[in-house]
Amino acid sequence: MRKQTYVKQIHTNTDTGLFLADYAAISTYASIFSLKGLLSNQKKSELNTTLQKNYVINKRQANSIIAFIEGEIKSARMSHARHIKTLETKIKTLKSSIDALEKKVKKHIEYLQAVAKYNRSTNLGKKAKVSSKYQPQFDEASSRAMQRESGTYYQSAKNKLHHQKRKLHRMVCQLKHLKSKQLYVNLGNKETIYFVGSKDESNGNQVCQLILGLEKYSLDILKIRVPYALESRYGEYVEIPINLNGYGDKEIRAAWACGQAITYRIIQRKYGVWLAHITVDVYRPITSDSVMLGCIGVDLNINSVAWCKVNADGNPKRFGDIKFNLHSLSTNRTEAVLAEVVTELTTLALAFKCPIVIEELDFDGKKARLNNGAKHKRYNRMISGFAYNRFYELLSSRCFKLGIKLITVNPAFSSLIGMTKFMSLYGMNSGTAAALVLARRAMNYSEGVPARAAYEGMEPLMHVWSHWNVLSKRVKGTARHSFFTPRPTASSSLRNGCVEKYP
Repeated sequence: MRKQTYVKQIHTNTDTGLFLADYAAISTYASIFSLKGLLSNQKKSELNTTLQKNYVINKRQANSIIAFIEGEIKSARMSHARHIKTLETKIKTLKSSIDALEKKVKKHIEYLQAVAKYNRSTNLGKKAKVSSKYQPQFDEASSRAMQRESGTYYQSAKNKLHHQKRKLHRMVCQLKHLKSKQLYVNLGNKETIYFVGSKDESNGNQVCQLILGLEKYSLDILKIRVPYALESRYGEYVEIPINLNGYGDKEIRAAWACGQAITYRIIQRKYGVWLAHITVDVYRPITSDSVMLGCIGVDLNINSVAWCKVNADGNPKRFGDIKFNLHSLSTNRTEAVLAEVVTELTTLALAFKCPIVIEELDFDGKKARLNNGAKHKRYNRMISGFAYNRFYELLSSRCFKLGIKLITVNPAFSSLIGMTKFMSLYGMNSGTAAALVLARRAMNYSEGVPARAAYEGMEPLMHVWSHWNVLSKRVKGTARHSFFTPRPTASSSLRNGCVEKYP
């Protein structure tokens, strides 16, 4: 069960439009007053009493405003803390990059000084040579394009070091400013009215009630309790027709029939056009089988989504790639492409009647550890942009709607394990092999280091991930295709990307 918000249009006339505008003005000023009070640690009971007195509203209306402002403050604090954590991680990564580059530049300067000393001694007729402890860190030769831009590789490294130090200084100043400044909470610039519901209240909300099937309007209506300050002008209650038909109609009516809490936010999208954001608890039964009977592992890459269907024994049954290209696409087009990918994945899950396994979402951590190298530009673009986070949001929403269980696992060493153990065994690429590892991990299978990749002195009492950690350091920089050696056991029948051929 989780909360879902559905947007419905309100049908207003002149009188009801004026009422909502007047009520929104009271709500706006009361929200600003509540924000100042809560940020100054004022007690909620005292703040509620003050709101009732200053803005002439009842207790439940004041409670709704305070509850929403508390949520905005909590969200702002979480965002502020996440921003600080991301900056701290970026600074740490950048410092290590600067230290490594400074050491290389320093060693190269020592090498150049030794060469200069050798040249001077040669001109004087003395026999001398460059010591073996001095080794060049950068090539002296460079392409014409590099000569036009930044000279030799050594000069390019010095320029890069200079810019990285400037970037580090800017980040340190930004972090210092974030830690010292007061928390900023953005309440938006739209006219908004808040109504927080409770399951103990009639129709799920005491101050704004949904009444279904009223013949007078031929539509459902919202019955809103008028604040005391506006009673002389609009009466005690105002009834406004609302169109519930469409997406979320059944969920809203089911929540109303079961007496669940229903929360409303009435927002003016543009002048004279009001929308009701209705939030209810929605339950979806899980239709997929247990993960121990098999699952689909999913690995997101730069330009494809790799998947692998694993049976109950932990062996791959089908695997494939779903290709896409998000480069230079607009936000709407990017979301449309990702929605197509998610639809294809969920179609696979429905066909196999099994859950989907993905890696734990650590968008902020991945973004903070972005590599500055040119060869990582495509990966950095994907992580920095909207695509990576939006893919998981769309997949989670789609799985919840269809009743497919979505499982997250720790992705540690999944790519290395897949390349080392399964890529050549089943004729996979690195993405589908990593998807296989994620699926097996969800089924509680442990992956030991294979004998051909084991190293001398392996400590048997250490955790298996410690062994993979040592192995990852040893194979760092090795090309991925070097792990692939075709074997007779690799079955071509497993490689099938066509949904129509699945059982």
